[in-house]
Amino acid sequence: MSKTIQFSVHRNPLKDADGKVTFQVRHENFYTARRKDLMHHLQVHNTMNPEVMELALNVLATEIVDFLTDNKRLHLEGIGTFSLKVGFRKRPDEDGNLQKLQFTNAADITGNDVAIETINFAPDKALLDKLNNNGYHFINKTGRGNVGHSASYTKAQVVNQLNAYLDEHSFITRSQMKSLFGMTQHMALKWLDELVAGPEPMLVCSKVGNSLVYKRK
Repeated sequence: MSKTIQFSVHRNPLKDADGKVTFQVRHENFYTARRKDLMHHLQVHNTMNPEVMELALNVLATEIVDFLTDNKRLHLEGIGTFSLKVGFRKRPDEDGNLQKLQFTNAADITGNDVAIETINFAPDKALLDKLNNNGYHFINKTGRGNVGHSASYTKAQVVNQLNAYLDEHSFITRSQMKSLFGMTQHMALKWLDELVAGPEPMLVCSKVGNSLVYKRK
């Protein structure tokens, strides 16, 4: 694999205290590699039998869930720590929109009000050291002095990548779309608006709490 990490330069949306424009850098992803890409890489480089790795990944996914739901964090030395994040359930309001519960009396909170929100992951220093201490260098994909914009995609590329994402997730949000494709917020919204429009839209949009979510039609 390449030891060159690509980045792009982007303007920050807000100016600094002196009214000057400031900049940030972002990692430029080619695409989201999936399990089949990992298996192909293992097969090509003969680092491990892909069938064994497939079985190991399935077992690991199950074991992570088992440990977390047994009220434990799971630390895999050299990789990182998995932990569970819980929060309040969302309930439909009078308009049918899902809203997260709020409480002003702690005594009112029961187990029926709690739900799993996500799994947190904190990488070990050893894993980060593999990134920082292995001779990687950085190159500006946009070119020195240039300011990047959204990555450019054809509609077919967007549809294919979205279908792959939605095969594993029930919906996508604007921020997830932005992250998945490396787009600006404006461009992510532009694509989502296009994909919910027309006589045969790919997506349908609905409001969940204060967020808009997009699902396959």
